[in-house]
Amino acid sequence: MEKSKIKKSIILSGLIGTGGFFFAKLISLLYVIPLSTILGSNTYTAYYGTAYRIYSYFLNIFSAGFPLAVATLVAKYSTLQDAKTVLLIKKISIAFLSLTGFVGMILFISLSGVLSPIMASTHNPENIKVMQTVLIILGFAIFFVPVLSAYRGYIQGRKEIGEYAFSQTFEQIFRVGFLLITSCFLVYGLGWKRKWALYASVSSTVIAAIIGLIQIIIYDKKHSKQLIEDARKQETHILSFRPLFKEFILIAIPYLIVAVLGYSDDIFNSILLPLGLKSGFYSLEQIDTITTAFNFSGTKILAIPMILAPGFISAIIPHISSALTEKNLKLVRKNIIDCLDIILYLSLPICFCIFLYAGPIIYTLFNPSDITLSTSVLEWLSIEALFSTIMPVIVNIMMTLKLRKSVLRKLVVSTAIKGITMVPLMNLLGFKGAVVASLLNSLYLVCSCLKDMHKKFNISFKATIHKILLIIISILGLWITSYLLTKLGIGGIHGSRIICLVKMGINGLVSMAVYVGLTIFFQIPQCIFHIDLPFKKKSHTKKS
Repeated sequence: MEKSKIKKSIILSGLIGTGGFFFAKLISLLYVIPLSTILGSNTYTAYYGTAYRIYSYFLNIFSAGFPLAVATLVAKYSTLQDAKTVLLIKKISIAFLSLTGFVGMILFISLSGVLSPIMASTHNPENIKVMQTVLIILGFAIFFVPVLSAYRGYIQGRKEIGEYAFSQTFEQIFRVGFLLITSCFLVYGLGWKRKWALYASVSSTVIAAIIGLIQIIIYDKKHSKQLIEDARKQETHILSFRPLFKEFILIAIPYLIVAVLGYSDDIFNSILLPLGLKSGFYSLEQIDTITTAFNFSGTKILAIPMILAPGFISAIIPHISSALTEKNLKLVRKNIIDCLDIILYLSLPICFCIFLYAGPIIYTLFNPSDITLSTSVLEWLSIEALFSTIMPVIVNIMMTLKLRKSVLRKLVVSTAIKGITMVPLMNLLGFKGAVVASLLNSLYLVCSCLKDMHKKFNISFKATIHKILLIIISILGLWITSYLLTKLGIGGIHGSRIICLVKMGINGLVSMAVYVGLTIFFQIPQCIFHIDLPFKKKSHTKKS
C-alpha cells in the first residue's frame, strides 16, 4: 500500500494506527497469564494494575497534551510546506517534553510515600513498602516516555502512521519480553521472592521506553533527509522561536487539561475505588478481587475495543487540521462522520462480546479465586468500555475543530459528575456504582459534544443513528447465535481452560460471522468503508 494513499485517507490512516495499537495490546493481553503465575499473588497483581493506573494518570498530566499539539502544528506547517518551521517545532517539543518529564519524575517519586498507603489494600507496612517501591520505579519512566512521545507526535503530524504504529508495537514487544524473561529468571532461576518479579515487571516500562526512543531516533535520522534538504532550500521567512513556542503552548495547554480531566478514571480507580470498596461492603479478599478486575484483568480486556481511540486519534488530528487549514469544511464533515461510523461499527459488537463471554474470558485468561465476582465486574465494565472508546475520539475531534473552550467546560462538568457520585453510588450499589458514575458522566459529555459539532459545523448525525439501529439488530443476531451454540455445548465454562478457550473461540467466530453477514446485508460496511462487494442489493443505510 502506497504511503501517499495512506496519508490522504483518514480511514486507512486510522485503521493502520489501530492495527499497531491492536498488536501492542494483544501482546499486552497474552503476557498476563504467565505474569499472574510468576507473581503468584492476587495482592501483587492488584498492586501491579493499580500502580499503572496512577502512573498513567501522571504520565498524561506531564506529556499527553503536548504530543497532540506537536502533531497539530507539524500537520499545519507541513500543509503550508514550511519545512524550517516543522524542524523548529520538533526541536521545541523534544526540549520541552524532556523538561516536563523530569519535573513529573521528581514529583511522582516524591509523592510515592503519600500514595502507597492509600493504594495498598491493607495497612501492612511491608505491603505499603512494596507499593512505594513500585511507584518509585515507574517514576523514572515518566522522564523517558514524554521524550519518546515528542518524537511520536512529530511522526504523527507528518502522517507517517506506519512508523507511529510500529513504534508502539516495537516498544511493547520489548517490554513484554524483558518483563517475562527477567521475572522468570529472578523467581525460578535465582529463587528470589515474588516481589522482585513485581519490581522487574514495572522496570520493563523504563527499559522499553529507552529502547523505543533509540529506535525512533534512528528512523527519524533516515527519513528526515528530504525535509532537511527542503528547509535548506527554503527562502520564505521562518517563524521565530518566541511566537512559535507561544502557539505551541496555546495549543498544548487545552490538550493538557483534556488529558488531566479526560483520563481521570486512572486516578479515580487508583484512589476513589479502593476508598469506596473499603466502606464495609466487601471483605479484604473481595476488595483484592475487584481491584484486580478493575485495574488489571479488566484493563487488559477493555483495551481491545479502546485501541480504536488512539488509532483514530492519530489520524484525526493531522487530517482534520490539514482540511481546516485548507478551509475544506466538506472534507472536515466527511472525515468526522467516517471516523465515528467506523468506531461504532467495530466497538459496539466487541464491547457486547466482552459482556457475553465475560465468564469464559475470566476463567481461561486469569482464573481468579472468585470467578463469579470477577465475571460480574467484567460484565459491568463492558458498558464502560464502549464509552471509554468513543469519548476520547469525540473530545479530540472537538479540540481539532478549535472548540476548545466548549469541550474543556464540558470535561470539567463530566469529571465532577463522576468524582462526586462515585463513592456514594458505590456505597449504595457496590462496585457497580463506579460504572454507573462513569455512565452518567459519559452520556453528558458525548451528547453535549455532538450537539456542539452539529451547531457549529452543521454536522448531521442522522445517518449515523440509522446505522447504529441496524448494528444493534445485527448484534441481536450475534447474541441469538451465541446462545444456541452454548446450548449445544459449544461455549460456557466447562472442562479445562484450554477446552473452554477453544469452545469460546468457535462460538465467538461463528457469532461474529453472523454479525458481519447481517451488516453486509444491511450495506453497513459498504457504506462506511466506501467499498463495493461482488454482489449488490438495495441499500438499507443512508449515505453520510
